[in-house]
Amino acid sequence: MTDTTQHTASSLSGLLAVLGIRLLGTLPLRWTQAIGAAIGALLWRLRSRDQHVTLVNLEKCFPEMERQEREHFGHRALVENARGMAELAWVWHHPDKALAITQGHHDAFGEALATRQPVIILAPHLGCWEVLNYWLASKANMHAMFMPSGIDRLDRLVRRSRESLGSTMHPATARGVVSLVRAMKKEHAITAILPDQVAEPNAGLFADFFQVPAWTATLSSKLIQQTGARVFMAFAKRLPKGQGYQVIMHDPEPDIYSSDLQTSLNALNRSIELLIGDAPEQYLWSYKRFRVRPAGAPDPYKKSRKKRSSST
Repeated sequence: MTDTTQHTASSLSGLLAVLGIRLLGTLPLRWTQAIGAAIGALLWRLRSRDQHVTLVNLEKCFPEMERQEREHFGHRALVENARGMAELAWVWHHPDKALAITQGHHDAFGEALATRQPVIILAPHLGCWEVLNYWLASKANMHAMFMPSGIDRLDRLVRRSRESLGSTMHPATARGVVSLVRAMKKEHAITAILPDQVAEPNAGLFADFFQVPAWTATLSSKLIQQTGARVFMAFAKRLPKGQGYQVIMHDPEPDIYSSDLQTSLNALNRSIELLIGDAPEQYLWSYKRFRVRPAGAPDPYKKSRKKRSSST
């Protein structure tokens, strides 16, 4: 495929993606979430890749859970994940309305802002992280990192939405990290990071996540040490029937501030586990969190082929 053909295909896919998002975003939030829930239920019935990944993750993280219970929870989680993906169309197009139906308060967070202390919000793939971005931007000088999808039209839509309420996006590059640290130190900015993304090969260490080794990004712990920031774990919990969102915020485990990187990462993952406990079905269990394995460990997501017994 030539460069011109690739560019044309990318432009077309970007146009279709944005048109689909715009169309879905015109519907009421409750309807958008209902469509997502229906898609999630269908993905479960079709034994999709998302269903497979969800069940693998649940089996590894909750080995004590009975199979029937795991199936029931997995179904609810996949429906909730799809509901969360669909609602983004509405959220991206109505940031002001999304903020208006979001509630939350945390005394320690308010005190940290009042003292102009650098703040790092660690927000895993839980609830609606886009809504959390709006809420944080309404409270403080918010800076965050942006990883482009490679689809220009879609990236412009998402970035414009994220910056519409005052957030500043930095590229997810070494230069972007430098500019982010500078903003936190000189402008008393706060930042939000997705701490449970699988790290690049040279940017992580293994740390237990639900007692399973997970390749964990070191960025959060390094930023804590570089900026002396106060850390909060947070997510925007999705309320039933399109009623809005509730920002949930906790202090992390104290060891997250340790100068020992491994100790800090272990505390980070334990803090994520505790946050997930507030709404376990809203965590993105369909994400391949354990796709990077220690040397010699098998890929947990690879489906084993059952050998057919030959008839004699």
